[in-house]
Amino acid sequence: MHIKMDLVQNQSLRLAMTKELKQAIGLLQYSTIDLVSYLREITLENPFVELEESHPTIFYHNQRKQQRASKEDGRWIENMPKKGMGLKDHLRNQLVEFRFTENERRAIHILIDAVDSNGYMSEDLSRLSEKFQISIDLLEKQLSVLQSLDPIGVGARSLQECLLLQAKEIEEKPEGSEFVLKEHFHLFATKAWKDLSKKTGLSLNALQQIFDFVQTLNPRPGLQFDEETPNYIIPDLMIEERNGDWIVYYNEDLLPQIKINRDYEPIVQTEKDVKSYVQTKLHQGRWLLKSLEQRKETLVKVMQEIIRFQKDFFYLKNNVLKPLTLKDIADSLNIHESTVSRAVNDKFVQTPFGLYELKYFFTNKVGEEDTSSANVKQVIQQLIDQENKQRPLSDQKIANLLKENYNMNVSRRTVAKYRDQLNIPSSNLRKRYN
Repeated sequence: MHIKMDLVQNQSLRLAMTKELKQAIGLLQYSTIDLVSYLREITLENPFVELEESHPTIFYHNQRKQQRASKEDGRWIENMPKKGMGLKDHLRNQLVEFRFTENERRAIHILIDAVDSNGYMSEDLSRLSEKFQISIDLLEKQLSVLQSLDPIGVGARSLQECLLLQAKEIEEKPEGSEFVLKEHFHLFATKAWKDLSKKTGLSLNALQQIFDFVQTLNPRPGLQFDEETPNYIIPDLMIEERNGDWIVYYNEDLLPQIKINRDYEPIVQTEKDVKSYVQTKLHQGRWLLKSLEQRKETLVKVMQEIIRFQKDFFYLKNNVLKPLTLKDIADSLNIHESTVSRAVNDKFVQTPFGLYELKYFFTNKVGEEDTSSANVKQVIQQLIDQENKQRPLSDQKIANLLKENYNMNVSRRTVAKYRDQLNIPSSNLRKRYN
């Protein structure tokens, strides 16, 4: 075998990922909060970069959802306001009313520590007994104490037990409520009411009344003591209508003001040993300013193109979105699709009619028509809101109505998929009997 070594020259094109380029890409994809944190880190390692903190206007992340709250009256509360203390502290504070032996007090504290944020007992009692070397009978006794505390339903080991604990405390309730929850919960929850009516002798109208009562109960009693920090949003962009045109503004209060401290510059001329360090940090600071300005320009241009593509939504204010992809914006601005993706990720715009995530304006095309999936979902929601609840629309019926009345050619399977994404139950679960 003969091995021959040759020197061969090849020509290839490669993108050199410089440190500055990585920084520019990173700044574009950062959310507001991440970007502020990054800038603060820069000031710790670069004496030339100084920040003057600003106080931007903040908005609740679920602002638009709150505007639709009236449509969800009667549904279980999923988001409760933050209280002054956590659930476990609230439970411990109530123990002063009880007289415990040392073992009983230890048991009740073990149980409280095992309660999750929803208020449920997250650990099996037998595992707690083995883990802490404590009698399971004692744990079961103290679990009854825990379940007698506020909020009602705390310490439940299942949704069924949670609802039953609450039902027992309410005097005015439909007859048979506790019996149905205790003995036939699965049939009741799946709305197999005809079978349930045969087993219990209760009429469909009576079961409907029990269902309406159960809907007033809280399936997550611990959430009202949620200790998580509220999720606030600082809009990157703001738009307003002026003389029939939409003007895009970059939120100048979004970030702290950045200044380059030039007090150290004379060192470049006098101290040769630190000259390289100073030059590097000065270059980093200047590039940071340039990258932030480029980020600002990119966000504004992307938003301007979104408005141009979604004219009906903004100019006609009809809440109708046309199909729009990242590629559409990228081709229009002659930039890479990944740049658009980074620009819209975790970015928000404040409009006169609500706070929107930029990704909200991108929606897929449905069928051959110029119809977006967002519009189809909107019509599905409207049809279901307006349906006869005693004869709810099936997915096939909705598909037929979309085609006949709205010229939206959507299959039954697609309707079912969109309905699930809207968190709307199937027709048999939406049916009412009074």
